[in-house]
Amino acid sequence: MILSLHAQAGLFLLTVLLGGGMGLLYDGLRVFRHALRHKPFWVQVEDGLFWLLAVFLVFSVMLRASAGEIRFFTILGLFGGMGLYFLTLSRLVIAVSDTIIRLVKYIVGLFWRIVTTPFRLLYLLFRRPLGRIGRFCDKQQKKLLQSMKLCVKMIIHHIHLDWRMLRRK
Repeated sequence: MILSLHAQAGLFLLTVLLGGGMGLLYDGLRVFRHALRHKPFWVQVEDGLFWLLAVFLVFSVMLRASAGEIRFFTILGLFGGMGLYFLTLSRLVIAVSDTIIRLVKYIVGLFWRIVTTPFRLLYLLFRRPLGRIGRFCDKQQKKLLQSMKLCVKMIIHHIHLDWRMLRRK
């Protein structure tokens, strides 16, 4: 398919925008990784899914705009758009996103501290008395278990005696 110079310029601009959009999408993935740390396996899975999506987007743009023909200037536009994005806006997007993430984490942590403060105060108030009660219960439990052990020995001894008598008769 033969494209006019005007159509080629439009296609080039479209691929530059697509490359910038793919760069922005990848930065979104990087922000997600900063917010929630996870294992390298999942990073690889995310990268694979990103590149599958990128290939699908590029293929659909090439299919619509130039009947599926891959031209050098379209590839150059894609990589140029990504490079332009990463050289200009990427640092700003990551910095703003990290600031927002830190702010949200601080607010959530502050909210959590506010909600849990009464329970922490109750814990501090009742820690010593409950500890004493727990130690007392442990001592009593040990005494009870020792008494039960003695009782079980006596019962077993009594059963052995009864068993011996039954065997003699």
